[in-house]
Amino acid sequence: MVEKTLDFMRRGGIFDQVGFGFHRYSVDEKWLVPHFEKMLYDQALLAIAYTEAFQSLGRRDFAEAVREIFTYVLRDMTAPEGCFYSAEDADSEGREGLFYLWTPGEVKQDLGDDLGEMVCRYFGILPEGNFEEGRSIPHLPVPLDIFARREKMEADEWRTLLEGARQTLWRAREKRPHPLKDDKVITSWNGLMIA
Repeated sequence: MVEKTLDFMRRGGIFDQVGFGFHRYSVDEKWLVPHFEKMLYDQALLAIAYTEAFQSLGRRDFAEAVREIFTYVLRDMTAPEGCFYSAEDADSEGREGLFYLWTPGEVKQDLGDDLGEMVCRYFGILPEGNFEEGRSIPHLPVPLDIFARREKMEADEWRTLLEGARQTLWRAREKRPHPLKDDKVITSWNGLMIA
Protein backbone atom coordinates (compact mmCIF):
# COMPACT_ATOMS: atom_id res chain seq x y z
CA MET A 1 0.00 0.00 0.00
CA VAL A 2 2.85 2.42 0.83
CA GLU A 3 4.58 1.76 -2.49
CA LYS A 4 1.39 2.33 -4.49
CA THR A 5 0.57 5.52 -2.56
CA LEU A 6 4.04 7.01 -3.04
CA ASP A 7 3.98 6.04 -6.71
CA PHE A 8 0.63 7.69 -7.39
CA MET A 9 1.49 10.78 -5.35
CA ARG A 10 4.69 11.34 -7.36
CA ARG A 11 2.85 10.81 -10.63
CA GLY A 12 -0.12 12.94 -9.63
CA GLY A 13 -0.88 16.62 -9.86
CA ILE A 14 -0.12 16.91 -6.15
CA PHE A 15 3.53 16.84 -7.28
CA ASP A 16 4.74 19.84 -9.28
CA GLN A 17 5.89 18.01 -12.42
CA VAL A 18 7.59 21.10 -13.87
CA GLY A 19 9.25 22.76 -10.86
CA PHE A 20 9.22 19.90 -8.33
CA GLY A 21 8.06 19.79 -4.73
CA PHE A 22 4.73 18.61 -3.35
CA HIS A 23 1.62 20.69 -2.98
CA ARG A 24 -0.08 20.60 0.40
CA TYR A 25 -2.76 17.96 -0.24
CA SER A 26 -5.02 16.55 -2.94
CA VAL A 27 -8.73 17.26 -3.09
CA ASP A 28 -9.58 14.13 -5.10
CA GLU A 29 -8.97 10.39 -4.82
CA LYS A 30 -6.64 10.31 -7.86
CA TRP A 31 -3.99 12.69 -6.43
CA LEU A 32 -4.67 14.92 -9.48
CA VAL A 33 -6.12 18.16 -8.11
CA PRO A 34 -4.10 19.68 -5.27
CA HIS A 35 -4.54 22.59 -2.98
CA PHE A 36 -1.64 24.36 -4.66
CA GLU A 37 0.06 25.70 -1.53
CA LYS A 38 3.49 24.18 -0.83
CA MET A 39 4.62 23.69 2.78
CA LEU A 40 8.16 23.12 4.01
CA TYR A 41 7.11 20.39 6.45
CA ASP A 42 5.46 18.40 3.64
CA GLN A 43 8.71 18.49 1.65
CA ALA A 44 10.68 17.30 4.68
CA LEU A 45 8.37 14.45 5.65
CA LEU A 46 7.90 13.25 2.08
CA ALA A 47 11.67 13.32 1.47
CA ILE A 48 12.02 11.01 4.47
CA ALA A 49 9.23 8.72 3.22
CA TYR A 50 10.63 8.45 -0.31
CA THR A 51 14.17 7.91 1.02
CA GLU A 52 13.03 5.03 3.24
CA ALA A 53 10.97 3.56 0.39
CA PHE A 54 13.99 3.74 -1.91
CA GLN A 55 16.17 2.06 0.72
CA SER A 56 13.61 -0.73 1.16
CA LEU A 57 12.56 -1.25 -2.46
CA GLY A 58 15.49 0.07 -4.51
CA ARG A 59 13.17 1.93 -6.90
CA ARG A 60 15.12 4.48 -8.95
CA ASP A 61 12.06 6.74 -9.29
CA PHE A 62 11.74 7.05 -5.51
CA ALA A 63 15.37 8.19 -5.22
CA GLU A 64 14.69 10.63 -8.06
CA ALA A 65 11.66 12.00 -6.16
CA VAL A 66 13.91 12.75 -3.17
CA ARG A 67 16.41 14.60 -5.37
CA GLU A 68 13.56 16.58 -6.94
CA ILE A 69 12.16 17.58 -3.55
CA PHE A 70 15.60 18.81 -2.47
CA THR A 71 16.08 20.63 -5.79
CA TYR A 72 12.86 22.53 -5.14
CA VAL A 73 13.66 23.31 -1.48
CA LEU A 74 17.23 24.44 -2.13
CA ARG A 75 16.19 26.56 -5.12
CA ASP A 76 12.91 28.10 -3.94
CA MET A 77 12.60 27.69 -0.17
CA THR A 78 16.11 28.49 1.10
CA ALA A 79 17.01 31.89 2.52
CA PRO A 80 20.40 33.46 1.72
CA GLU A 81 21.45 32.70 5.31
CA GLY A 82 20.77 29.00 4.74
CA CYS A 83 17.57 28.56 6.76
CA PHE A 84 14.32 27.44 5.12
CA TYR A 85 11.17 29.46 4.38
CA SER A 86 7.87 28.01 5.53
CA ALA A 87 5.55 28.02 2.51
CA GLU A 88 4.49 29.22 -0.91
CA ASP A 89 0.89 30.36 -1.42
CA ALA A 90 -1.59 28.62 -3.69
CA ASP A 91 -2.73 31.77 -5.51
CA SER A 92 -1.19 33.99 -8.13
CA GLU A 93 -2.99 36.77 -9.95
CA GLY A 94 -5.89 36.14 -7.54
CA ARG A 95 -6.55 32.59 -8.76
CA GLU A 96 -5.63 29.33 -7.10
CA GLY A 97 -3.09 27.25 -8.99
CA LEU A 98 -2.83 29.54 -12.04
CA PHE A 99 0.99 29.57 -11.86
CA TYR A 100 1.10 25.76 -12.24
CA LEU A 101 -1.46 25.24 -15.03
CA TRP A 102 -0.84 24.74 -18.76
CA THR A 103 -2.68 24.61 -22.06
CA PRO A 104 -1.41 22.62 -25.04
CA GLY A 105 -0.84 25.91 -26.87
CA GLU A 106 1.45 27.21 -24.13
CA VAL A 107 3.46 23.99 -24.10
CA LYS A 108 3.83 23.95 -27.90
CA GLN A 109 4.78 27.62 -27.96
CA ASP A 110 7.75 26.82 -25.72
CA LEU A 111 8.70 23.38 -27.11
CA GLY A 112 7.53 23.37 -30.72
CA ASP A 113 4.72 21.28 -32.15
CA ASP A 114 6.24 17.79 -32.19
CA LEU A 115 7.97 17.70 -28.81
CA GLY A 116 5.18 19.83 -27.34
CA GLU A 117 2.58 17.30 -28.43
CA MET A 118 4.56 14.44 -26.86
CA VAL A 119 5.04 16.36 -23.62
CA CYS A 120 1.31 17.15 -23.50
CA ARG A 121 0.51 13.44 -23.88
CA TYR A 122 3.05 12.51 -21.21
CA PHE A 123 1.80 15.11 -18.70
CA GLY A 124 -1.89 14.66 -19.51
CA ILE A 125 -2.27 18.24 -20.73
CA LEU A 126 -5.51 18.12 -22.69
CA PRO A 127 -7.14 20.53 -25.19
CA GLU A 128 -10.24 20.60 -22.97
CA GLY A 129 -8.15 20.82 -19.79
CA ASN A 130 -8.42 18.75 -16.64
CA PHE A 131 -8.96 21.68 -14.27
CA GLU A 132 -10.56 25.10 -14.76
CA GLU A 133 -11.01 27.20 -17.91
CA GLY A 134 -9.45 24.64 -20.25
CA ARG A 135 -6.17 24.50 -18.32
CA SER A 136 -4.45 21.32 -17.18
CA ILE A 137 -2.56 20.22 -14.11
CA PRO A 138 0.51 18.30 -15.34
CA HIS A 139 0.56 14.73 -14.05
CA LEU A 140 1.78 11.35 -15.29
CA PRO A 141 -1.12 9.19 -16.49
CA VAL A 142 1.33 6.33 -17.14
CA PRO A 143 4.86 5.59 -15.89
CA LEU A 144 7.80 6.84 -17.95
CA ASP A 145 8.86 3.41 -19.25
CA ILE A 146 5.36 2.57 -20.48
CA PHE A 147 5.02 5.95 -22.19
CA ALA A 148 8.42 5.53 -23.88
CA ARG A 149 7.43 2.08 -25.16
CA ARG A 150 4.20 3.51 -26.61
CA GLU A 151 6.25 6.18 -28.37
CA LYS A 152 8.70 3.51 -29.64
CA MET A 153 11.60 5.02 -27.69
CA GLU A 154 14.05 3.77 -25.11
CA ALA A 155 13.18 4.95 -21.60
CA ASP A 156 16.54 6.71 -21.17
CA GLU A 157 16.13 8.50 -24.51
CA TRP A 158 12.70 9.81 -23.44
CA ARG A 159 14.04 10.69 -19.97
CA THR A 160 16.74 12.86 -21.58
CA LEU A 161 14.30 14.58 -23.97
CA LEU A 162 11.82 15.08 -21.16
CA GLU A 163 14.36 16.67 -18.82
CA GLY A 164 15.32 19.23 -21.46
CA ALA A 165 11.64 19.96 -22.14
CA ARG A 166 10.87 20.24 -18.43
CA GLN A 167 13.67 22.76 -17.95
CA THR A 168 12.38 24.81 -20.89
CA LEU A 169 8.87 24.82 -19.42
CA TRP A 170 10.24 25.74 -15.98
CA ARG A 171 12.12 28.73 -17.44
CA ALA A 172 8.95 29.84 -19.26
CA ARG A 173 6.89 29.45 -16.08
CA GLU A 174 9.41 31.52 -14.11
CA LYS A 175 8.29 34.54 -16.18
CA ARG A 176 4.75 34.24 -14.80
CA PRO A 177 3.67 36.11 -11.66
CA HIS A 178 4.70 33.88 -8.74
CA PRO A 179 2.60 32.88 -5.75
CA LEU A 180 3.63 34.76 -2.61
CA LYS A 181 6.33 33.16 -0.49
CA ASP A 182 5.85 32.97 3.28
CA ASP A 183 9.40 33.74 4.36
CA LYS A 184 8.84 32.96 8.04
CA VAL A 185 11.52 30.71 9.46
CA ILE A 186 9.94 28.18 11.83
CA THR A 187 12.49 26.32 13.93
CA SER A 188 10.61 23.01 14.15
CA TRP A 189 9.96 22.90 10.38
CA ASN A 190 13.60 23.75 9.71
CA GLY A 191 14.55 20.88 12.02
CA LEU A 192 12.43 18.49 9.94
CA MET A 193 14.08 19.68 6.75
CA ILE A 194 17.56 19.42 8.23
CA ALA A 195 16.78 15.87 9.39
